[in-house]
Amino acid sequence: MILSKKKLNSLLTLLFSLVLIIYLYPRLQDPAALQMFLANLGWKSYLLNLLIVAMQMLFPVVPFPLLAGLNSVLFGWVPGFLLSLGGSLMGCSLGFWLARSLGHEWIQKQITKSYILGKMASIPPRKSLFLIILARLTPICPAAAVNYIAGLSTMKFRIFFLGSFLGKLPMIAWESWVGHYFWQISSDPDNPKRFIIALVIGALVFSGIWLVYRLSEKRQQETE
Repeated sequence: MILSKKKLNSLLTLLFSLVLIIYLYPRLQDPAALQMFLANLGWKSYLLNLLIVAMQMLFPVVPFPLLAGLNSVLFGWVPGFLLSLGGSLMGCSLGFWLARSLGHEWIQKQITKSYILGKMASIPPRKSLFLIILARLTPICPAAAVNYIAGLSTMKFRIFFLGSFLGKLPMIAWESWVGHYFWQISSDPDNPKRFIIALVIGALVFSGIWLVYRLSEKRQQETE
């Protein structure tokens, strides 16, 4: 069977992403090695970092808080956050486009049986934006699976992108906070305490958001 040009481009994009992740994986495990590697690239390091974060959205080989935290260590709080956010949105958009272009069985296997992902598989248009935001605010919800499911649904791209942007703003800020103190945990006696505080605050805030959603949904079902 001859692949269409669109599907061939999608497969080549996936192949390139996988090769890049395999090549960079050892450096992602060692902040010092990655910092030295990026320092030799000058301004090109920003472009490469965006690409690394974007590929992480397709092939999540390391927990994202570690990558976001590493960006804050290497580039500073604000530039690191912007790189993590920008690269993440690029990767999410690419995953959405690949799922919509291919739609093959292997993408379907990325979809887990979790509650929120199951809800997203048949998203009513009026709830799609809210569910994307909620998915982005749920740390245990696989970002790659969200991208694939949204791409396989009838959701409009602008809704997907807006929901991802609104949800990822606070999530990546928290992930950068946690990851930063994870990498710096031994550089200051107070950093272990700061790391634990960041974890606890995130757990309370995001679990609170999830609880509010479940209660509101239950109340809505009771009134129907």
